[in-house]
Amino acid sequence: MLINQLDETAMRDVRVACATLFSEELAYDDSFIENLSIETVEKAYWQKAKRCYHHLSPLSSRSEAQEALNDVRNSLETLTSFLRTDSQMVDEAPRIGKIIAIGGAKGGIGKSIIVANLSVLLASKGFRVTAVDLDLGGANLHLCLGNKVLLQNNINDFLRKRVDSLQDIAIKSEYGPYLIGGDSAQLGAANIDFGRKLKLLRAVENLNSDFIILDLGGDTSYNIIDFFLKADYGIVVTTRDSASYIGAYHFLKAAMYRRFNRLFGPESRFRMYKNHQLEQLIREMMNPADGEWPKSINDLLEKVRQEQPDHFPFMCEVVENFNSYLVVNKVPNRLLRTFDVNPIITRIQQVTRTWLAKEVTYLGSISFQPEVENSMIDLVPVVAKYPKGKMAEELGSIMSKLFEQEI
Repeated sequence: MLINQLDETAMRDVRVACATLFSEELAYDDSFIENLSIETVEKAYWQKAKRCYHHLSPLSSRSEAQEALNDVRNSLETLTSFLRTDSQMVDEAPRIGKIIAIGGAKGGIGKSIIVANLSVLLASKGFRVTAVDLDLGGANLHLCLGNKVLLQNNINDFLRKRVDSLQDIAIKSEYGPYLIGGDSAQLGAANIDFGRKLKLLRAVENLNSDFIILDLGGDTSYNIIDFFLKADYGIVVTTRDSASYIGAYHFLKAAMYRRFNRLFGPESRFRMYKNHQLEQLIREMMNPADGEWPKSINDLLEKVRQEQPDHFPFMCEVVENFNSYLVVNKVPNRLLRTFDVNPIITRIQQVTRTWLAKEVTYLGSISFQPEVENSMIDLVPVVAKYPKGKMAEELGSIMSKLFEQEI
């Protein structure tokens, strides 16, 4: 770390972070700070975080443990931020916008229409918005955004290096947001390999926008789940039918297990904490033998507590930090008026709480509207045609709840 380039405030933040993760003595050792690496910081974070958890900590109360854990997390973010800046690990433009991923484990639930209209709504508020069609096997977001001609370039052109950057294929739609289209015409378009997926993940993260809204495919493949996990806000869409909300649960469970795999498996960026035994345990719990159902996250946590106790607090932290959101689409107006939608929400939240050890946050419902079907015929987003209509009102309410402020 080049400490001679830090101002007084930044240097103070670095020393406080070092004192939290290491010791007060090392916090004032300039030679130690200059030779810090991200690997050393991450290792110290894991050791400190372990002691903060109330399961293993001698601290007197859970609130004290949580406060201490927050200090440790903040210290990790402070030091890794400075170290990444120094080493210039990111060659592209710095991260600007917030990523919102819209997913679900079933087709036909209205994800693309929600993405299109949410993009138009946010763009109408003055934000720079880019909608990205990551339903690579069934791309149709361009139609939902009113694009009446074939796209000249799509994501496949970026992955095959026909264009220099993902930003190069973004086109300004007629109704405000920028659009990066997918390619469902080419055979195997959805089956991108690991290297191309990483390239696309990095490129999406660095798009020049206030909001980057991802339209994900309707399945639980690793590619889809990895884009969902990359987002700042992961929203799962469901409808009232049982197949849809059961699919929503399976989508969330797949995302949780995938996060565990990426944390402790071969893809882990915490190189010193790759753990083959834990990775195998996670795999066995997710895909049990003898035709048994996959185990719940609570079952997994209990198994880890028994067999891999050193990793138990970090598994708990992964669950605690797994924030996901739920939107119920196509709800008949009569149900919204009588609040009969609440039992559906309660049922889904009970299932996620029981099986995922985490309750999904309900953001709101979108009513069934004939205007939506007409919009797909006219190729005009509902929010563009009716800026003060029901769709605009409901999406605005959902976004206000998501960001905890009026949009």
